Amino acid sequence: MILSLSLLLLAACVKDRIQPPAPVVVTTGDSLLYYWDFNNADSSKHNPVYTFPGLGPASFKYSSSYIDFTTGSALNLYKNSIAGSCLRVRNPSNSLTFLMPTTGYKNIVLQYAEERTSSGPNQNAVSYTIDGTNYISTALSNNAYVVDTTFTLQSFDFSSDANVNNNSKFAVKITFTSGNTGTSGNDRFDNVSLLGTKQ
Repeated sequence: MILSLSLLLLAACVKDRIQPPAPVVVTTGDSLLYYWDFNNADSSKHNPVYTFPGLGPASFKYSSSYIDFTTGSALNLYKNSIAGSCLRVRNPSNSLTFLMPTTGYKNIVLQYAEERTSSGPNQNAVSYTIDGTNYISTALSNNAYVVDTTFTLQSFDFSSDANVNNNSKFAVKITFTSGNTGTSGNDRFDNVSLLGTKQ
């Protein structure tokens, strides 16, 4: 009886020692810096629907005939958002720019869902600024891409350029380089997110 009880206590102690520690829960807010879901179809509101506390202000601007909103995408959803609406940038068009200060953060990654209509811009190029004026592509091994006619997730990693870190003037410009001069057609953007890690 005593032997059995001793073995049981020993087994319990061994079990306690080999239990892994409780996992550290990392919330979305620890890495999501800004997020636009465009579900509030109001073209006068260019601010993100989510900004990490202490960051900002962030906004977007466009150079095109006009913008409006249409059915969105389920790609890259955050903060319990739904696939509601997306931003539609109408031809003739030149660029769409997101101004997103990275103050206090590094390892910056931009992601968004994008599609085009059959007569919309079919090639885009991504560049960014670290001084608020000049746009470069230093961190991007290939900053040009072809736009599909169905929503596709686009992802751009700026972590190789230390100048992007902790930068109050950081902004990303998406330039429409082909198929953007007609009087019809558009590119559609949804669920734009900027992610980073605390310095």
